[in-house]
Amino acid sequence: MKKASSANPSLIRDINRTSVLDVMRRTGPISQAEIAKILALQPSTIMRIITELLEERLIVSVGQGQTTSKGGRKATLLELNKDGAYAIGVDLNADEVIAVLLDLSGAIVAEVRTDCPSESGPNPVLDTVKQSIEALLAQPIVSADRIIGIGVSVPGKVDSVTGTSVIAINFRDWSNVPIGEQLEQAFQLPVYVEHDIRSMAFGEMWYGNEYDHMLCLGFRSGIGLGLVLNGELYRGGHQLAGDVGHVIVDPDGPPCSCGRQGCLEAVASEKAIHNNVRRYVQQHSLSATGNRKMTMEELNIRFIYETFRQGHSDITAMIKEAADYIGMTLCDLVRVYDPQAIVIGGNVLASSSEFLDLVRSAYQSMQPNYADDIPSIQPARFGEQSIAIGSASLMLSRLFKPNGA
Repeated sequence: MKKASSANPSLIRDINRTSVLDVMRRTGPISQAEIAKILALQPSTIMRIITELLEERLIVSVGQGQTTSKGGRKATLLELNKDGAYAIGVDLNADEVIAVLLDLSGAIVAEVRTDCPSESGPNPVLDTVKQSIEALLAQPIVSADRIIGIGVSVPGKVDSVTGTSVIAINFRDWSNVPIGEQLEQAFQLPVYVEHDIRSMAFGEMWYGNEYDHMLCLGFRSGIGLGLVLNGELYRGGHQLAGDVGHVIVDPDGPPCSCGRQGCLEAVASEKAIHNNVRRYVQQHSLSATGNRKMTMEELNIRFIYETFRQGHSDITAMIKEAADYIGMTLCDLVRVYDPQAIVIGGNVLASSSEFLDLVRSAYQSMQPNYADDIPSIQPARFGEQSIAIGSASLMLSRLFKPNGA
């Protein structure tokens, strides 16, 4: 029998270091002795790691703890230094590019929003992304050497290994776009590219809802699903897990951009609602600011949400129809995945209490008669910024896990 080889000392050091940081992330102010106890490591090992982290300014001392029953000197408490590292997160959507600069605590330090020229092809889109990142890098309040990387999230099929956006249906002439390679060349920073709703799910898990099993539904121009299974993002064998927008919910429904008919995205997405309201406005009148007739250019999801919130009966009926389809789909997904919670987000409508109430009503009314402990539906903690925050957190997470997400 061969003698088992010893573990790589460098790998062990990396695991111990990231484990210490992760304990501090989860617990807040904590002493070296408490860390050693939680991780079952020698105090000398913890002391060496803490010394390194203090020198690198990733952690700071924040006072002293309580005196123990045995007396003695109070222990120094340590916590993450929110200014110790930053990451840029980019939410690349067909309508808008949202870019944020995130500190180590998950707080947004700066944000840039720009219209996305998705109808113009890959180069103008990537130029817009680069300009957004440049604006964040120019922020005087952050030292450039503290920014550890860039996370970018896009809809459609993504190859996270190569940093390639394989296909995104709502982007013109978009096929195998090397987002990661282009941004790494432009900024000389590590870049991680991920599916948009998986990023949202990771951000919710990392900073908000640490469930081991969670469904995260993203509701925008398309509809996607982020899956957290056993505390990890689930991508599937071909990185296509969560493509729920192209599940058929109405075989006699309208055509979908994917080439099929009656997909969830075709009947319940932001784009579907917008198209329905647009047709309605062509036959009826809706008032904009000052009671003047609204123009088609003003017809966006924010206006639709405000009209819905004010109780317009016809607009409410259209949104309720979308909510019914989503509630029905979530009811079925719960049967398959058995999550602890469901999170919905993506835009101002998706995160609103009024819309979520409609989804919850449909979801609860369609449960089978044996369902008793059904998971709750919650709004995304970070609202419209959820995907951008998730993108940045995927990069920041590499400080806390040897292999990141």
